[in-house]
Amino acid sequence: MPLCEVDAEQALAAWSEYLGADVPLLLVRNPDRARKLLMRAFGIADKEPVGIPVNTRRTLSEAVKRSGGTPLFVELDADLNLDPASPGLEAARLVWAEPVAGMAPPFGLPGATLFVDYGFTLPAPLADGSASLTGSATLWGLHLSGDEHGALIAFTDAALYEAARASFTEDDAFSNFAQAVAQCERLSGEDGLAVRLLAVDAASREGMEAGAGLPMAPAASRCALPFGLAVRVPDEADLATFISYVRNENVDLDWLPEIQPMFYVAYQVTTDRERTQRSAAHLARWIVAPLGPDFVDDEVTHAVLGILKAAEYTGVRWYTDPERAQWYGDLMFEWYGPTHDAFRVQFDTRVETRVAAD
Repeated sequence: MPLCEVDAEQALAAWSEYLGADVPLLLVRNPDRARKLLMRAFGIADKEPVGIPVNTRRTLSEAVKRSGGTPLFVELDADLNLDPASPGLEAARLVWAEPVAGMAPPFGLPGATLFVDYGFTLPAPLADGSASLTGSATLWGLHLSGDEHGALIAFTDAALYEAARASFTEDDAFSNFAQAVAQCERLSGEDGLAVRLLAVDAASREGMEAGAGLPMAPAASRCALPFGLAVRVPDEADLATFISYVRNENVDLDWLPEIQPMFYVAYQVTTDRERTQRSAAHLARWIVAPLGPDFVDDEVTHAVLGILKAAEYTGVRWYTDPERAQWYGDLMFEWYGPTHDAFRVQFDTRVETRVAAD
């Protein structure tokens, strides 16, 4: 994008218009400085516990320690939400969420302030305004060139915003306003990167729901651009076999523990090893079909098709529509007889049983 001479006020105005949310914003030198600024503004006491996910990235863990806090690793449930029953969480005044692949952040936990860290992706337009910002502060990386990679923070807590402004130091200062606006313009508009990528995401979701019928990470309340479609492999399917089947279809596939694995320190300091191992098992059930803003229809179809075929082979196709799965399974018997090697349902299709289990 062409660069133009702009100042801080113009850069913030551009990002505010793009987000579509009437909330105060700050531009910071980089995501690491933004994390430390937020914890300084919040007022982390010496060695106090700060909740971070068990699959946190090292950058967030180090930011907590360098801000005077002590990392408290918060467990994950099957949907990768923060587990409110995590040991020691009741003592944490501050909890960070670090959603993977642009997934929607969890809602706040009782008694704790929530910060949402999207430092590894870009902001998405907030169609529903500030209601999509579930944390008191949400930060995104701007991924600019040079020393100032840039970070954008949006605040839903006015007092926290004022504290952040008062805590701002020369090390936090951002001056690369021309690139920040160019990045914003690259995302914006009817043909901008954000609109194109979200359209590809919507098309892949539609295809996944219609063809594979597997649980997907919800798009609602998502406020960052996804770099893939996150899908949960049902418990009834052997995980390694499922992933192998997808990749054998010559389809690119990311496995969440490859993108953002369990942080090794969580295993060392856990007081509930069984719960931590469950978190790892929950994380391992999620796969991501990579998506790009310039995918054509064939590429969207291909991204869905590999997962669809694996769901067919392992008998978990239409997992979210048990009546349809049972109908299809019966049809295979009708067409091919009892010894067929086509789709066989591998999960309970009795709706009342599944609802009770949920």
